[in-house]
Amino acid sequence: MIKTFVGFDVGTKRTGVAIGNDLTLAARGEFVVIHHNDGRTNWVDIEKILQEYRPHKVIVGVPYDIDGSVQEMTFVAKSFARKLTEKFGIEHILVDEFLSSNEAKKQLKYNHFHKNSKRGEVDKKSAEIILQDFLHNFL
Repeated sequence: MIKTFVGFDVGTKRTGVAIGNDLTLAARGEFVVIHHNDGRTNWVDIEKILQEYRPHKVIVGVPYDIDGSVQEMTFVAKSFARKLTEKFGIEHILVDEFLSSNEAKKQLKYNHFHKNSKRGEVDKKSAEIILQDFLHNFL
């Protein structure tokens, strides 16, 4: 049975979402979930994605500083992952997302996106990189 995974690049304004599976070991950035103006997570749109893809597990990128220390977004990402498990009963796996956004920007530039392209494209690509890392290194 093919196992599907959903990867998240968590942000306070937007969260990039990627889809992948253990057959192809390929991830693709698919969605950008726009959160509420007051900072609350848009669980309605996330639930729709989870219902559509029915993932085996969710993969959440967790950012750390270059020296491995935590930052504010480290806590935000871990809280997001914990709430995914609590709300939807799905197991989460945390993956270090060190420099995924920088890599996403480089890849998008290479693919002829303007450096000031829509931020959502970077979020989707970052989620793809996070999920691709998991599929290649942890399965």
